[in-house]
Amino acid sequence: MPPVSPQKRRYRATTIVALPGVHVLLEPILASIATHDMAVVRSGDHFEIQSPFGVAYLEMQSGRLYLSVETDNQNALNRLKHALIGPISFIAASEKLEFDWTGDEAGLTPLEDLRVLRVRNTTQLTPRMRRIVFEGDDLFRFDRDDQLHCRLIFQPKGVTSPEWPALDDRGRMVWPEQRKLATRVYTIRAIDPRKDEITIDFALHHDAGPATRWAINAAPGDVVGIVGPAADGPKPAQFHVLAGDETGLPGIARILETFDRGVRGFAFVEIHGPDDKQPLVHPPGIEVRWLDREGAAPGTTTLLVDAVRSVAWPPDLQDSFFWGGCEHKAFRQIHRILRNEVRLPRERQVLYSHWHRSLRV
Repeated sequence: MPPVSPQKRRYRATTIVALPGVHVLLEPILASIATHDMAVVRSGDHFEIQSPFGVAYLEMQSGRLYLSVETDNQNALNRLKHALIGPISFIAASEKLEFDWTGDEAGLTPLEDLRVLRVRNTTQLTPRMRRIVFEGDDLFRFDRDDQLHCRLIFQPKGVTSPEWPALDDRGRMVWPEQRKLATRVYTIRAIDPRKDEITIDFALHHDAGPATRWAINAAPGDVVGIVGPAADGPKPAQFHVLAGDETGLPGIARILETFDRGVRGFAFVEIHGPDDKQPLVHPPGIEVRWLDREGAAPGTTTLLVDAVRSVAWPPDLQDSFFWGGCEHKAFRQIHRILRNEVRLPRERQVLYSHWHRSLRV
């Protein structure tokens, strides 16, 4: 009789979160989880969440959210917790949620998906867009057309032996020596893992925060960490509408390059002025419209909202798709248009709030 292989150990933890508005927030929470490279499978009021780090279960109770996680990789336990509490906390930001986990513990663990990048070269594409090409090892996990975003962790200038954050048993980031590093989410403009190369286009905001300042001063050899990927890309359709300001332009440019020649639709790009136009590769059936703010501050016009409202959508919305990324105010207005006026099904749209006028980027 052949020997029986020992079963792998399963690491498990659970938490119950007080969330009075759970019935209202559940669908947005699930949609946000799904954009972070996790698949949500529904069975009544129970949800199974499949991720690269393990499996989680979510259940809606009266005024509470019940979460459990399990994995056969001890180091992935805290990463799975972190993957869940991030999107949940983002959607329910006003609730100031507390996640007190019980069950197995792993202690401080590294970010399982972190890779280290160094600047290979930089190019000033336009007055307000700087392209940085990074080099790094083992980047194949980021080569995804369905997951376009990543999180960058910026190291200070001149660091030769970088330290990186770890995750604690609550799924929270713990920074080295309590020195928090600047971190932001960006669109991967292009990737070639066979060349160990990732390209990211940085929109240079006028009121520069730590990430913009880093990009402006970046030089060959400078170090960042990259985590991800996340954030949905487009789904197959015959009619596409893409819309974004400068922060959405890298995603729009990348998506346009993936389209089949026969697709139709529009790409709306809001820019500061004519000098910010870029050459875009796109099918002949996609009309690109540059929306010139004529020097107005970003996030202060309705150009993008008005452009989306002007679209004559085809009768079959199931063969249509919308992708967009922009400032928070425009994001909210476009979301209402798609939901209340166009009535575009939730699964046929992806829209991101890339930045907020009140916050430095």
